[in-house]
Amino acid sequence: MTKEKMFYICTSGILLAFLIICSQLTIPLPLIPLTLQTLAVGLIATLLPMRYALETIGVYLLLGALGLPVFANFKGGPAVFLSPTGGYLVGFIVYILVTCALLKNRNGLFLIMLANLCGAFLQLLCGSLGLMFLTDVSFLTAFLTGTFPFLVPGLIKVCLVVLIARAVEPNFAKHLAESK
Repeated sequence: MTKEKMFYICTSGILLAFLIICSQLTIPLPLIPLTLQTLAVGLIATLLPMRYALETIGVYLLLGALGLPVFANFKGGPAVFLSPTGGYLVGFIVYILVTCALLKNRNGLFLIMLANLCGAFLQLLCGSLGLMFLTDVSFLTAFLTGTFPFLVPGLIKVCLVVLIARAVEPNFAKHLAESK
């Protein structure tokens, strides 16, 4: 196993633990709690190559599906995917795919911000679509309930992702250069 692969496996594990912790930091709201999950998802998408980012999110979703209480408010089990929060969880995969694809060459502050804004917004839309189908409401109602209230908190989390990523990326580059 190469040092680079070992580095990404270890980093994935640390970011998975961070995601599980962030999932429990919630502000309860009527249908969808406000959590720091997307902060962690944004960091995973920004700091890891797509393969490792998808594996990390996949493990998180699998742990939750198997019943481990890793989702918001210490929930787990397959029923969570059929609850109002299920679309948001599936949306994490979209967040990773979009953000990693846009960050393929990892260029600059603006690109990190833009990629995460796109990923976070599409993740919220996935959540609203899930909400629409599960609660049998119109798309407008689902959007106003499941996306709109989370736009400002999402923007704040994306700004934090950018700040944190910019702070740790030089260490990533240094470590990866030393491992070659």
